[in-house]
Amino acid sequence: MNKTIKSLLSLMLLLAMALCALPARAEEALMPLADQFLYEPDEGEENAEVTRAANAAYREKIASLARDSDVVCESETLRFEIGQTLAMDDFTALTWRVTNLTDKTVFIFTSEFFATFSGIEYDVCGGLHWNNLVLAPGASVNARFHGVLWSHFEPGQGEFALEMKIYDVSQDAEEIAALVEGGGEFFPEESECPLLEEARLAVPVTMEAGEVRSALADGQPLEWEMDGYVLRVTQADMSDVGAQFALERIYESKDAALADSPLGDSFWSYELLSADGAKWVSTAFGNIPDDPVELEDGRWAWQYSTRVYYMLCQPEAVVLRAKRYEGNGYDESANEDVVLKFA
Repeated sequence: MNKTIKSLLSLMLLLAMALCALPARAEEALMPLADQFLYEPDEGEENAEVTRAANAAYREKIASLARDSDVVCESETLRFEIGQTLAMDDFTALTWRVTNLTDKTVFIFTSEFFATFSGIEYDVCGGLHWNNLVLAPGASVNARFHGVLWSHFEPGQGEFALEMKIYDVSQDAEEIAALVEGGGEFFPEESECPLLEEARLAVPVTMEAGEVRSALADGQPLEWEMDGYVLRVTQADMSDVGAQFALERIYESKDAALADSPLGDSFWSYELLSADGAKWVSTAFGNIPDDPVELEDGRWAWQYSTRVYYMLCQPEAVVLRAKRYEGNGYDESANEDVVLKFA
């Protein structure tokens, strides 16, 4: 996945927001890590009560998986106090409090491209108050971070790291704070702000292997005869922190496959729904193929995969819905559903 897509997905993933922090009260507690997953349905949202209940149960599970931390990192300008961590199946989440140790208003400049886990970059990440943050002298703010790694990290001891540059923005503090509070971008180097230091937050974290449930009995693919093709699901895995799916739409010939393409003015796509109606997908990304492939038996297939990076609950069953776009909108009458039950 290229850097542009990484940035777009990070925006979808509860984007890191910037603000000018007021001094935190000494007794203010860090937000529980599980509250990163809090979802409150909009007024009138369908199945709101089901969603609330499912989300509450999921947050209880996340709370049981989170680990308390007493790690403190201090540089010349900043002090970081880590609250809780969660590292499981290539997903990580952390909470911390950052304090400005200087008598200057500082700007903390970093991004998703400077966050790593034992040298592995993040595919997508987000949070709150962890990057592009303005801090007044002596001020503290509570931050949270979550992300999914670009590649696999075997369970075991690792290290979350976030590199950053700390700038003195005292001269234009109010103007810069207003800019970032409004969602604008500030580039301290272009503004010739003095660089106070380059800092690195490093937190030892153990990557754990969570429970993964599959909808495939003994790993055997699931097949359904659909309208004009065979649907074969080759992966349907649900973990405590995400989900992955892979499927094939199989046709008798290449021409038949090309006539039913996922590209163009008319195309098919897939949606993942919780069977009980709860909202469960917060961020997902699908891999759309460029061309069909020939199978060993001579048939042709479009091979499609999708990954749920961040979810709001953990459903027992998922509806895999094929949707068709016909140039001016989705034809709801053409929806095709199959149910995947996780053992």
